[in-house]
Amino acid sequence: YSDLRERTELNTKSVFQLASVSKQFTAVAIMMLKSRGLLQYDDKLIKYFPEFPWREVTIRHLLNHRSGIPDYRWFLDPLISDKNKPVSNQEMMRQFALHKPEPYFTTGAHHAYSNSGYAVLAALVEKLSGTSFSNFMKLAVFEPLGMKQSYVYSKCEKPTPPNAVKGYERNGAWEAPNDAFNGITGDKNVYSTVEDLFLWDQALYTNKLLPQNELQQAFQPGNPELKGYRNYGFGWRINQHFTAKKIVYHSGWWRGFRTFFMRNLDDHSTIIILSNTVNYSINSLGELYSLIMKGEVDSLVTEY
Repeated sequence: YSDLRERTELNTKSVFQLASVSKQFTAVAIMMLKSRGLLQYDDKLIKYFPEFPWREVTIRHLLNHRSGIPDYRWFLDPLISDKNKPVSNQEMMRQFALHKPEPYFTTGAHHAYSNSGYAVLAALVEKLSGTSFSNFMKLAVFEPLGMKQSYVYSKCEKPTPPNAVKGYERNGAWEAPNDAFNGITGDKNVYSTVEDLFLWDQALYTNKLLPQNELQQAFQPGNPELKGYRNYGFGWRINQHFTAKKIVYHSGWWRGFRTFFMRNLDDHSTIIILSNTVNYSINSLGELYSLIMKGEVDSLVTEY
């Protein structure tokens, strides 16, 4: 159900919060700016944000999750007096510069998944494009691809996400809150449908957004110490466990939503799962994770 109380049924046009599946869109936005000559992946963030406290962090470090910068949620939470008043990406950057929290590790030392990194990347998109991240994505990606139900939501811009299904915690025990952190975009807060995501999937095999030789950089492992199926490129996890097939994927979990998006780059098969109930069932889909671990696309049986 899109609304448990009203018993409104879900369908393929239902609009979901994508959670961390949003990161692939942020990565493509950065890649598009690079293709326009506005940045280089190995540029340091201080080139664009002189007050950025971690002086050695580059754009590539953020894309590959190697920056070591602190998680904005744990850093900002004690600083927020009103938990319902949204925090923007710009305010996050201001607080980072003001308080200069200690990094988790030396920049570039190793991989550690970072929501903050992709929120900083969205702030960079805004800085270089001169418009909001939501408007950039609308004009550069969603409208050109015909993704009519897709958008970036920020609570700083609108009180609630338009036309979206409700997200629920604990198998529908309560509706997930729309709190201050929903003002921050880039790591989450792309909203879309399974139909729109299939348009996105198909567009990534074309030159509609970027030339293929540039887009393929997103699917290159960026963490040499990581083996198996959890390496990371630009906004995608990369399966290196089964080398005969190139599988890239991402999962997401945020405020009542769990999501999963997998692409086999060899045979162009795709799996998209959007859920508005956090019940951990996605983690128990044995066939799905067998597919990810082993690349056994042909073994997946789909029941209609």
